[in-house]
Amino acid sequence: MMSAGSPAGSANSFFPPGGSPLTPTGAVHQYAQMQEAERKKKSHHNSGGNSSNGGGKPQEELCLVCGDRASGYHYNALACEGCKGFFRSITKSSKYACKYGDGCEIDMYMRRKCQACRLKKCYLVGMRAECVVPESQCQKKRQAKQAQKAQQGGEGGDITTTNNSVQNNNNNLLGSLAASVASTSALKNRLTPPWTLKPEQEGLINRIVFYQDEFEKPTDEDLSRVYHVPPLQPGHLDPGSGGGPGTNSLTANGSGSNGELDNESDKYFRHMTEMTVLTVQLIVEFSKHLPGFQTLCRDDQVSLLKACSSEVIMIRGARRYDPQRECIIYATNYPFSQENYDMAGLGNEALFRFCKLMCSMKVDNAEYALLTAIVIFSDRENVREPKRVEKIQEIYVEALQSYVMARRKEEHMVAFAKLLSVLTTLRSLGNNNAKTCFNMKMVNRKLPAFLAEIWDIK
Repeated sequence: MMSAGSPAGSANSFFPPGGSPLTPTGAVHQYAQMQEAERKKKSHHNSGGNSSNGGGKPQEELCLVCGDRASGYHYNALACEGCKGFFRSITKSSKYACKYGDGCEIDMYMRRKCQACRLKKCYLVGMRAECVVPESQCQKKRQAKQAQKAQQGGEGGDITTTNNSVQNNNNNLLGSLAASVASTSALKNRLTPPWTLKPEQEGLINRIVFYQDEFEKPTDEDLSRVYHVPPLQPGHLDPGSGGGPGTNSLTANGSGSNGELDNESDKYFRHMTEMTVLTVQLIVEFSKHLPGFQTLCRDDQVSLLKACSSEVIMIRGARRYDPQRECIIYATNYPFSQENYDMAGLGNEALFRFCKLMCSMKVDNAEYALLTAIVIFSDRENVREPKRVEKIQEIYVEALQSYVMARRKEEHMVAFAKLLSVLTTLRSLGNNNAKTCFNMKMVNRKLPAFLAEIWDIK
């Protein structure tokens, strides 16, 4: 495995109390604090002083409507119990009118004063009326559940037993995860028609797609902080310029000394590795927002991040692949072809084959997000609670299966099998990455400290 090592000893390094520039040794240690500050700037609510402490506790999540402490992901938005109950009242057809001009700023005080603006804020942050189950339906479900309990061991017992074991063997885990995805009913009722995506699964998918987009590209501030090499000339990278894909002013003209060629190769190498630093940072932040991730112990979080990072990079590369130009478009909008990778000494035919495969399968954003989550929660070495990780992964696998059924209809069985086979391909690509890192070490080519620490390159 490409990230073999002993992550337990470095668990706290991912979640430090301090922060400074990313490139010196200890960059992994300093990243979390810096990104947390950036996330707070972008948040839709007041932080209320709920900063993380020096012990590395994850920051408390706040209600997007009023800023109170959030209890979970309700009706497609992060909300507190109060706003959850308030939004549920729409099933009673309540009518609200603002007495203050329809412009109230909703906080923990004003939420009680103006219900009209509070409801408007609920919709603004993404709450969806169709996710609210009417009380009459809830009562029917409760009655059906009681009848099912009285009948234990009847027909269809295999499915019921499977669902009950998923819940009963890990009540604490599913309870925590349920707070993020609205409820665990998606794990209890698999007897609905196969083309139906349950509201809970839809809420989960909407959330992870949102965070996939949120943490897809680095900010300009991040680029300026990490990107220390001079910008490469677009002509060097444009597959349509000069002698075809991957040519540059030195190689296309057949001129330049070996020293100049080495310098050009070093530019490519440094550009790619610095962009990889940014990508891994975004992967860390995306992972922290996945429902279920914060329920894991800190050591297991670190083990999963170290092991999955190179595989998730491949998934992100496939999302950024341009089949017309046969290039991966970096966040700087430079198209990098396979020849450019070769020029940097990072040649990887398997990566480009993988990109073409994903392109041919017409994988959409939701499938990419679910695959990424499944990769992150995969079985890895040095994980202390593998069963807990496996239970979380099962939720994402089931959501992917339901989504593929709903999206691809009659082709869903073949499509789902192909998507799962991608996991094996990614493991192989991860191993290739480990070999590439080892080869770079042998020729004294240095990775940025951030990557060396994540990939355990001594």
